[in-house]
Amino acid sequence: MRSFGDEDSIFVDLDRLNPNTQTYQPDSLPEREGELNQLHSTLKPAAMGSTPLNAFVFGPTGQGKTVGVKLKTNQLQSFANDNGLDLHVVHVRCKGMDKSYHVMTHLLKALREKRYGPGEELPSGYQKKTLLSMIIDELEAIGGTVIVILDEIDAIGTDDYILYELPRAEPDDVRLSIIGITNDLQFRESLDADVRSSLGEDEIEFAPYDANQLRDILARRAAGALRDTDIDDEDEPWQTLESDVLTDDAIPLTSALAAQDSGDAREAIKLLFRACRFADDEGESEVTEQHVRNAHEYLERAAVERGIKSLPLQRALALLTVTHATVTGTKLPETKDLYSLYEVFCEHIDAKDISERRFRDKLNDLADSGILAKTTKGRGQGLGKTNRYELEIKAETVLDNLADESRIKDLIQDLLRPKME
Repeated sequence: MRSFGDEDSIFVDLDRLNPNTQTYQPDSLPEREGELNQLHSTLKPAAMGSTPLNAFVFGPTGQGKTVGVKLKTNQLQSFANDNGLDLHVVHVRCKGMDKSYHVMTHLLKALREKRYGPGEELPSGYQKKTLLSMIIDELEAIGGTVIVILDEIDAIGTDDYILYELPRAEPDDVRLSIIGITNDLQFRESLDADVRSSLGEDEIEFAPYDANQLRDILARRAAGALRDTDIDDEDEPWQTLESDVLTDDAIPLTSALAAQDSGDAREAIKLLFRACRFADDEGESEVTEQHVRNAHEYLERAAVERGIKSLPLQRALALLTVTHATVTGTKLPETKDLYSLYEVFCEHIDAKDISERRFRDKLNDLADSGILAKTTKGRGQGLGKTNRYELEIKAETVLDNLADESRIKDLIQDLLRPKME
């Protein structure tokens, strides 16, 4: 058995390469200088004793939106403290809150904690109008300039009550600013025009990082995380990176794979971190291209498995029809054949079936997720086209990761496992 403390390691600070934003946050974002300048302009009025603008900050996940907003509001808070300005920043993470009501209860709790310290109870049992009135009362009790950050606000879906009412609130002696952050570009577009006009006085887009930007981000992270790894010029981190641990192709391959997948900096950092951990666990002194490729395959497989485990019942049943075709040797089954099998599955577990059109939508969703491959072929002259589906992953991976739901587990044991024996 391995013992802690007895092993050499390529790491000097694992936190620096950990993609968890709670573990490490950079104190600058050089690749987002333009976006930070836009945020600066949004917040600048507060430094002059006026009301900062409302803003919508949007872009895909992993683009530095939350970190960028925190960097600029922390900078503003420090300026306010040094210059005797009455300023307060309240950050509410809205992930998992599917109603304006939930956002309002958490905002009210956060405002009360600004006044009384941590430990305030989450309010419950109030109507939305009452909650809004209570929020305004708390804002007036705090006073001065209050910047409310609603992070991942797209969680509320179509229930935009909070986004309509809060920017229109006029608490006495309070300069109120709302910053909404969203990963969902369609959410921003779907908002009512009145909401967009009031909340989006400024709109700041964080577009996906390209491979060159990701290279620089990874170089800075590696220089603080790995032994014998340094950069000579903070303005040109990749070009001046010197490392006895990373081979020359490790970071370029990592950044290229991440840029190709999503341009997500967190995913790029996660990929390099996993590659370095593979090398470290194997007792190797260098992180090579092969470690990166192994890490990419590992993370893709893990993402697919998580996706399968979280599938709702109808999508899981659709997946199982294609899996059944695979284990029975049926090549590229058509939608109508899969639907007939789906009806058998529903009857077996006493589940209500959906229409063939909706069933086809479930198959297409699985194809969009990379779990299935879809091929569209013609039936012949004048007979139209048909979709055919096959697994992009191993059948065993599907069955292993769908076995937690009791009805699905019975279906697998009764109708699919026997076909594999």
